[in-house]
Amino acid sequence: MNNFTSRQRKLLYAVCIIVLLGPIVYFGFPVQQSPSGGVASSGLGKLGRLRQDYDLGEATLGEVDPSSSAMNLVLLGLRGPAASLLHLKAIEYQEHKQWAKLRTTVDSIILLQPHYVQIWKFQGWNLAYNVSREWDKVDDRFYWVKEGIKFLQRGTSRNETVPILEHNVGEMIDKKMGISDEKRFFREFFLNDPDVKYKDKVTGVNGPDVEINKEGIDSYLVARRHFEDANVKDDNDGLVEVKGMTHVFFRQGPVKALLNYAEALTKEGKFSGNYSTSASLKVPIESGNGASENAGAFTGAIWKQAYGEWMIGYGKYQFLGRDNHKYMLNSSEAELETMAKANGIDIGTQRSVWNGSVDMVHFRYWRDFAEIEGDPVTIAAHKAFFDAKKAYAEAGDNIVLPDGTTQISEAQRLLEISMDRWVEASAKYPKFFNDNSMYREEALLTTRYWKAVHQNNDTVEADDYPLKSLWESFPDSHLEIESLFLQESRGRKR
Repeated sequence: MNNFTSRQRKLLYAVCIIVLLGPIVYFGFPVQQSPSGGVASSGLGKLGRLRQDYDLGEATLGEVDPSSSAMNLVLLGLRGPAASLLHLKAIEYQEHKQWAKLRTTVDSIILLQPHYVQIWKFQGWNLAYNVSREWDKVDDRFYWVKEGIKFLQRGTSRNETVPILEHNVGEMIDKKMGISDEKRFFREFFLNDPDVKYKDKVTGVNGPDVEINKEGIDSYLVARRHFEDANVKDDNDGLVEVKGMTHVFFRQGPVKALLNYAEALTKEGKFSGNYSTSASLKVPIESGNGASENAGAFTGAIWKQAYGEWMIGYGKYQFLGRDNHKYMLNSSEAELETMAKANGIDIGTQRSVWNGSVDMVHFRYWRDFAEIEGDPVTIAAHKAFFDAKKAYAEAGDNIVLPDGTTQISEAQRLLEISMDRWVEASAKYPKFFNDNSMYREEALLTTRYWKAVHQNNDTVEADDYPLKSLWESFPDSHLEIESLFLQESRGRKR
């Protein structure tokens, strides 16, 4: 080699490069498609055809983007460094609020690494959480939340066998629409998108973005669909665990979405009527607001279904716990003994494995919560209080009849119904107010509204009114309740 001239060495290097490129192109070229849409049996792409034969190709993972394969071929072995550089550029564009360049860069990243799950998770989360908060208007924030959801949905189509990505889509919809600071707007936007391109030309009403809500149903029900699909993928992948999440939390997605849906309907005062067309709900369809005797039947049916799924569908699923010992969250003493024998361990160890997971997922709390919330007495208490607040906002004054007698206001009547129902519920469920601060807070707030009605009408409170003992038992909560009352009643008509 030392006897070669500089020109000869360059020519030799060029020949070696060309010779090495031959096998690289032959083996690594994207697979050729036959006229029928299948993989050609001959030609370039030898490794690609072998991957197809043994179900190891990209098509077995999800949709294939031809430009992705071409880019990887052109980059030869530099795909990783190129992706890292693009990640740095994406961060730079985000810091400088260059959103168009950020989107283009993110699209380039997934062309290079379409099956790297963390890319989809991170960038989807980044768009929905970090980028969206950079905007002031709520509808602009909603747009970028949608972009994050759509990005994750693209990831599921490119990685159809990965359960965690489908679960992440459901989780993002569940959390961003349900518990974010903008949830009051986002839940409405999910059904009626503020973008003018979704306005119906006939009715003039804005519809949903069909890319994320094809059926136009509640956000929690769309999230539930994704959770259900994720669980199906989990059942079909042949693995016991899910990479990226504790299995016992992963599997609760569908039923937790249903619990959240029922809770949202309760808080929004939607106790009757048809608020969903989801086929996964076994709920009788009502129309309008429903008859008074059926008030609460809709939410009651959803709570009942959620309770059943929590106890049976989720509670009876077999998980692997510590040292790969099987357990079920909803286990009787006899079932614990049976599983202990099957696991080859003593009953004490089995109970320890089981109880640790039961506590970890708060299984008993959600069991009791669904049971109590589905009780007609509790539903009646919630509904009467919700209606009472609306009546109070309209004035809530007593009416003097022509004969000189006084008719109590609708607000007072409903508040007293709610107070009676809270007393009934507390008698039915021991430690009702002590174990759940949410019920205690609502009952105390009901009492505060009732006191305000008497103050406004200049009437005397009864000496032994319902919930008096509760009100006097929690004096430290009065300041917080007063603050809530003032916030809620600011718009009351005088």
